Amino acid sequence: METGKQTLFNKYHLSPEMNNERVLAVFTKKPMNFSVKSVDPKVRDAYISELEEDFGYRFRKVVRSAEQVHGCKVVAIDGDNLNAKPGPADGLVTDLTGVALEIRTADCQSIFLYDPVRQVIGNVHSGWRGTLQGIAVRAVELMQSRYGCRPEEIRAYINPSILSCCFEVEDDVVSGFAEITDVWKYCQKTGVKNGRQKYHMDTAAINRDALLSAGLLPANVLLSGICTVCRHEEFHSYRADVKATGKYGLNGALICLK
Repeated sequence: METGKQTLFNKYHLSPEMNNERVLAVFTKKPMNFSVKSVDPKVRDAYISELEEDFGYRFRKVVRSAEQVHGCKVVAIDGDNLNAKPGPADGLVTDLTGVALEIRTADCQSIFLYDPVRQVIGNVHSGWRGTLQGIAVRAVELMQSRYGCRPEEIRAYINPSILSCCFEVEDDVVSGFAEITDVWKYCQKTGVKNGRQKYHMDTAAINRDALLSAGLLPANVLLSGICTVCRHEEFHSYRADVKATGKYGLNGALICLK
């Protein structure tokens, strides 16, 4: 049994806080590649089948948006649109069992949401643009308005992503965040390169604090603490992989109500 568990942890990042008898929440590692543009659909289907076999659970449906556009649109998946692939969207929520919500990332954040009282889940793709637009909070608001969820009962988990140690930005990004938050809580100057001031920014902390401001409890907002750039041998990373090879893949983040 321990050998089986170790095999799973070698293939997937699993949050014990999000996985239980009612929820399966998985973040894939290399070599699995969930890119919708560069991977043959049959290969992607094989990854899903492998995941189902690994966890002993078969999905009724895997729902993914046709395109992630670094926006703030969140779509509720129900019986009416279950079989229609959502248009461009970066967030999905549902109360349907057996329906896995899929987000793809390579440095951006995937944020799992789960309300254990009303049995509602969400999955959010939040790069710095989505973070700036407050997509995680929009997903919480949709869970409230659509399903009657209460923020204090919602759990959130921020999966592996680029962290402040490697997320270097310039004045334009800092100025954008300065319009919505006390930006100096989350970034620091790192020096001047090619005549431009550089900063390291902690967008995971910005999302964490935004969720707390939306009413989630501190004990229910958890961060993986894993940087995909630092650990690019293990996870797909746009910044690290493009620099090394000129190309990159995508990690798959899937959450499902059983």
